[in-house]
Parts: sequence; C-alpha cells; structure tokens
Amino acid sequence: MKIGKEELTKKIDKLKSVVPKNSPTAALRGILLKDGYLIASNNEMTVKAKLENQNGESFIIPAQAFDLIKNLPDGEIDISENDKNVITIKTGKIKNSYQGFPAETFKYSANRIAEGGGSTAIHSKVLKESMAHVLYAIPNKGNNAMMMTLCLHANKGKLNFVGLDGHVLAWDQTAFDGEFKLLIPRGAVEKLLSLEMKGEISVEYNKNSAIFRSEDYDVYTRLIEGDYFAYEKLFQELPMTTEVNRIDMLEAIVRAKLCTEELTPTKFEIEDDTLKLSIKDRIADYSESIQLQTPISEKLVIGFNSRLVLETLKAFSCENISLSFGGEKLPMILNAEDSDLRSMVLPCAVLMKRGSG
Repeated sequence: MKIGKEELTKKIDKLKSVVPKNSPTAALRGILLKDGYLIASNNEMTVKAKLENQNGESFIIPAQAFDLIKNLPDGEIDISENDKNVITIKTGKIKNSYQGFPAETFKYSANRIAEGGGSTAIHSKVLKESMAHVLYAIPNKGNNAMMMTLCLHANKGKLNFVGLDGHVLAWDQTAFDGEFKLLIPRGAVEKLLSLEMKGEISVEYNKNSAIFRSEDYDVYTRLIEGDYFAYEKLFQELPMTTEVNRIDMLEAIVRAKLCTEELTPTKFEIEDDTLKLSIKDRIADYSESIQLQTPISEKLVIGFNSRLVLETLKAFSCENISLSFGGEKLPMILNAEDSDLRSMVLPCAVLMKRGSG
C-alpha cells in the first residue's frame, strides 16, 4: 500500500481509541486494512474509515506502528506484508518491520444488520448537534447500563435525544418522521461526535445493534436492551418562571465555584427580579447577584450542585434561557429560547426516580 502520511495519520488517529489494548484476540490489537477501509473493532463497537484508492490489499497495521507513522516525515508511505505476516513500513531512508497477524484472524462486527430491523436517515448536523447537547447528562461509569446510554427516540413527529444520570436530565428534539427507539452507549456517541461525518447519515438498526454510515465512516455499535426512563413525564409545568442571560449566570457560577475546593452546593436565593448565588463553607464566603428579566413573586431558597449547573449551562448556546422552579424540593427546569433543548437539574439531596418507559 502506498499512501500519503497525512491521510493515513488522520484516519489512524480517529480509529485508535477503538483498538483494545488487552484483547485476547491478538489481531484486534491493531487496525485492519480491507476493501479500501481501515477498520478498528472491540466488543462494543466497530469503526470503518474509507481510504482513497486502496482497494485490493488486506493486512493488519499493529498498534506499535501508530506512533511511528505519526512521526514520519510528510510524504508517501509504503506499507507491505510478506508471506509470514511481517509488516514493513518504508519512506525515504526510513524502514521498520513488525510481526503481524493474518488478516483473516481479525474478526469484527457484521457489515449489515440482520433482518428484522429498520433503517432511516438523519442529517449529520442535526444528529451531532443534538447528541452534543445531551452528552453531558450521560454518566461515564456506573452500575446502571440504561443510564449510560443516549436515548434516540423517534415518536409522534419528533426525534428525541435524551440523557440522564439521576441528578440531571437533558432533552433535545427536532421534527422527524418515523418510529423507533435506540439506546446507544455513551462510548459510541462520543465516537460519532469525534468523526467528520457529513451530509446524510444512514442508520440501520435492530434490537441488538445499529450502524451509522456516512460517505467516509461507518460506526457499528451494540445497543442496550430494555425500557428507558419515562423522560416525558419528568418535565412538568412549574409555577415560578423567569428568564436570565445565560452567560451572566454561567460566569457567576464559575466564580463561585473557584472560591472553594469543597463540594459545597451553590445556594440560589430568588426574590423579585434578583437571583443571588452564594457559596459559604470553611474556605469561601462568596456571593453575587444576577438580574432576572422577569420578576418572581414568591421568594425561594434552594441549593444545587455547582458542577451540574455549569455543565447544563454550557450545553446551551442561546443568549437567554428560561428558569422554572416549583419549590425547594423540586427541580430547576431550563429551556432554550431558540430551540427545543430543555434540561432539568435536581436540587441537592433529591434524586430522580425511574419511571416506566
């Protein structure tokens, strides 16, 4: 294979996080070149990256070669394999060889979803923007596999994107024709966001797995089975609603949080058209007031986890957001002024309970 270093490095960088470091199958600890694609695979996911003009050859680039390829001089790289599966990389006066494995021992997930599933298409801009809006609400680890997924739910003319972790919930939606529900593991969502997938993305799915395809990349992921949380029922009309400049609120929370190293909640004191944010503990005694755009008739004092509020505010991109409250034991609901993005943050010591899906 002769290929430009820039193209090969770019594609390897996109795929190498999928390569398992300790797979019992030695061949999977590399990237397969096959049918004009680079392919990386593990137990959860397979990612294929298209290469230009590379049909015909089939061999495995070992993980040990990734850093060497990245640090080679710019220009054309020659990679070849002999009959003993030795991989040789050459460019100019540089040459190195690695013991490889037969390409046929690289077993990866199917190119096609088995019959009995469905298919649809979603524009990459819609898919990636909405996934990014709710990703922060999906935990990285935990004992509840259902919570560590993004719920992609097409229903009643809407495509819903939902993430929650028991303390915060994020829900975005857009107009869409179709009916399906996919519970996508967080790792696959992160990979989809990291790839340069453009234009329409086709999606094939069944109850166990899904494939997202664009012109340059295919992403196969297993799905989580089960009933997701009844997220629609968790949002309700709350009696106290106002609007605030998002950046003003975000920056105030940042300043308050910087004043302490402890996990002290940020206290919200709302009265009339003023929101007072404060943190007081053995390290800090910080307070700052923010102007609300609509007065609230009832005084309210409530505490929130500073980190959760910050991550929620960062997920929005609009200038102003609405804030709704129902009392010291009820969540704060945030709504975007320019889209259907909404989020919910529970006050400290109150946990979100699972509903029926």
